[in-house]
Amino acid sequence: MEKDIKPIRVLHVVTHLNRNGLESRIMDIYRNIDRSKVQFDFMIHREELGDFGEEIKQLGGEVYHMPRITPRNFIRYIKELDAFFSKHKEYRIVHAHLNSLCTWVLRSAYKHGVPVRIAHSRNASMEKNLRGIPKMISKLFVNKYATDRFGCSQMAGDWLFGKKYSRGKTFKVIPNAFQVDRFVWDPALRDKKRQELGVSENTVFLDVARLSEQKNHIYLLMVFEEIKKKIPNAILLLAGAGECEEKIRSYINNHNLSDSVSMLGARSDAAELYQAADMFLFPSKYEGFGTVVIEAQMTNLPIIASDTIPSETKLCDCVDFLSIKSSPVCWAKKATEKIKNGVRKDNIQILQKAGFDIRKQYIWMQEFYLKKYKE
Repeated sequence: MEKDIKPIRVLHVVTHLNRNGLESRIMDIYRNIDRSKVQFDFMIHREELGDFGEEIKQLGGEVYHMPRITPRNFIRYIKELDAFFSKHKEYRIVHAHLNSLCTWVLRSAYKHGVPVRIAHSRNASMEKNLRGIPKMISKLFVNKYATDRFGCSQMAGDWLFGKKYSRGKTFKVIPNAFQVDRFVWDPALRDKKRQELGVSENTVFLDVARLSEQKNHIYLLMVFEEIKKKIPNAILLLAGAGECEEKIRSYINNHNLSDSVSMLGARSDAAELYQAADMFLFPSKYEGFGTVVIEAQMTNLPIIASDTIPSETKLCDCVDFLSIKSSPVCWAKKATEKIKNGVRKDNIQILQKAGFDIRKQYIWMQEFYLKKYKE
């Protein structure tokens, strides 16, 4: 009788398990990967399980909790990392998604003999304030402890690893792929979703993003105020959750936008929101890639995004880039011009050809993990 072969276990290290871009991309791979061969476990830096915690457990994964990474509890954090890897000798692969803060978990993994240590860059900048100083210091040591380097774009790789490493053999661009069939253009679904949201008679502007300083929601609201002057029936839908929620709500209330801006919270139906919208606005301050821009192009939704986003996100003519140094009036003018010429259609073949179909990516990831595990 053949002995049962257990799957290899890969430890993914993230901040939390909420329904944001990074976590959603990992979960797309996790749901599709052959879990009889490769199983995912997660180390998170929050007490709560988040949106995906229970699903991970149902799929056979483990979730381990670490304290938040702050200067105040840094020593405690390092000690808990060392205790974890001292206890959990089963991991031969650690895949960290903490950008510059990958350093410390990979350092501990290195210290305890983990042979495969992946640093995955998901951004191309960071806060330029006092909060960003520890991250800047941490960034200096990432390459010392990483054996393999991934980036969601070449720009993200250049930023975290430097061109000496991001142009070398240990670096690979991993597109933020997703289940493209969920985003296929469907006019009937568009009408149904607009009715459900109560916006059938409105011109609908959409933003899908974590509510954080990085995503630049206050500037977006300033742009929308100018749009309202030109399109009185305009509605703005904000899909996402995050630490800036109260700040954003306060701006909405103080500027009498409550009747025309809807905060939808974290959503699992982003694909349907793209269908319902008439334009997507994304004035992010910086991005490693900007997967939502790719998702929005699936139905040829007119898009205006900040020029800080990597140019390789533009796969169709429905995308225009503008500087967030430009005035909100400039953005509003472009939006009102562009929305008149929008023609919705199915762009699935374009995105599949560009490598954004999860079905191709999870196979590559699975083979990568299996090969590395045997080395």
